[in-house]
Amino acid sequence: MPFRKMRKRNSLGLLMVLGLLTSCFKEDEQVIPVSPGDVSEVVVEMMPDYSLQTYLKLSEGTVVSTNSKDSWDLGLTCAEDDYTLVLNTARFISIAHTGSDVFEVNYTTEGFEWTFDSSDGNPQLNAVGKWWEETPDGPVSLNEVLLVDRGLNAEGLPAGYLKIQPSIDPATGKVHVRIAKLNGADERTFEFTRQEGLELVVMSFDTGQPETQPVPPAESWDLLFTQYTTMLFTDEGEEYPYLVTGVLINDTLVSAVMDSLTPFEQIDREVAESRVLSTRQDVIGYEWKRLKGDVTSGDVTYEVIPEMVYIIKNTDGFYFKLRFVDFYDNQGRKGYPKFEYQRL
Repeated sequence: MPFRKMRKRNSLGLLMVLGLLTSCFKEDEQVIPVSPGDVSEVVVEMMPDYSLQTYLKLSEGTVVSTNSKDSWDLGLTCAEDDYTLVLNTARFISIAHTGSDVFEVNYTTEGFEWTFDSSDGNPQLNAVGKWWEETPDGPVSLNEVLLVDRGLNAEGLPAGYLKIQPSIDPATGKVHVRIAKLNGADERTFEFTRQEGLELVVMSFDTGQPETQPVPPAESWDLLFTQYTTMLFTDEGEEYPYLVTGVLINDTLVSAVMDSLTPFEQIDREVAESRVLSTRQDVIGYEWKRLKGDVTSGDVTYEVIPEMVYIIKNTDGFYFKLRFVDFYDNQGRKGYPKFEYQRL
């Protein structure tokens, strides 16, 4: 009898020890099995002149928001203690650093190096660069004057040049942008107001920050159908900027990879999980279609490459496979990419 009691106490002690030990370990993340969805087809309206930027959510297969590609010029991150400024590369905008903090100078465009934001989203290749410095008393703007080539307007014509001077108000921490023509005419100053729930707020050099932001919250979208600026290479290997039409991913919460070897029908969840996905913003890009015809004469058409299948992990953590099947609508107008996709 005493022996049985001793065993009971030892068993109870062992259970208590095991309980204490297991409580030290992090619980395994619960994985909810999801049945594959149906293959669905979606058409995105960009217009024949590619004038629209369209944000799409894969889980619902719906458009989150659409805006004119020339509705904004400059964006400010809403991340705490970060003041990164990004360009709307759909407008082919570029920046030149003057190295001067004197705004009143009548600047010209000659003798400067013009740079673009990198299409892969690499913050180290940001055209504006770090225009402020950290000090014990908080961020202080360098007050450098930047020249802006506004790229192309809605008609595809040169939009002209400006000079801008971003600054941080030491009292409020708010960002202001002083703007004028190169000769100082039409000077104005606009203020950026960060908004909770957004990762980016944008402004137009003409009208300032809009009340309704065109860039939706990061959690609400996966893919952006838009024109954007990227770097191409000549046959001699020389780099040059070019405006392309394609798809950028939400590089904060989405990752993807292209698979041209595995047929669309054979890609399943197991295949998707075996691939190394990238958060590079232009990982989907524009090369899912090829140009056919004579570029010089303008007699060209676009043909999609269905063998290029994209595996995507979206903002909700689901895997999808996607391939493009057309770039034209039923009336033969370009700028209406059609794709089929399936949740894995």
